[in-house]
Amino acid sequence: MIHVKVSAVVYPTEDPEKVLRAISALFTNIPLEKKTTEIIKPELGDSHSLFVSGEGGLDLLQTLHGLIRREEIIDSIRNKVFSKNLSNDSLSVRFLLNKQAAFVGVPSISVQNESLGYIEIVIMAESQKEMERLLEWLLPITEGGIPIVEVEMDYVEKG
Repeated sequence: MIHVKVSAVVYPTEDPEKVLRAISALFTNIPLEKKTTEIIKPELGDSHSLFVSGEGGLDLLQTLHGLIRREEIIDSIRNKVFSKNLSNDSLSVRFLLNKQAAFVGVPSISVQNESLGYIEIVIMAESQKEMERLLEWLLPITEGGIPIVEVEMDYVEKG
């Protein structure tokens, strides 16, 4: 079973509702929880901030799946994320998305030193085969940027 965790720090200079909206724009019906946390960031000084997180199953990725195709960035995401951030055991992948781009519904890979931070996504699978199937569904092999074969979401969690 695929498990997805999404989280972001809401810095004091940010509107929490905009961060919630940014996350919701990329992840289908994600239940979000807010917690107050202490952050230590030299340029902002030590302060309290909100930490927003949500988690669920494969269904959270439906919107992201569609947006990656709309923006025609399958190959880019595959190369920047899965080829570099897959865990050694191939059971999880971690990547960062830009908050500002997410706010307007665009999935854009972020670097760790974004001034406003980022949205962190961790996807975990129970087996390497399941992770391979996730990759086939979310980021299929393309030709000229167009998927050669599209599989349905239920294909991912099949035995």
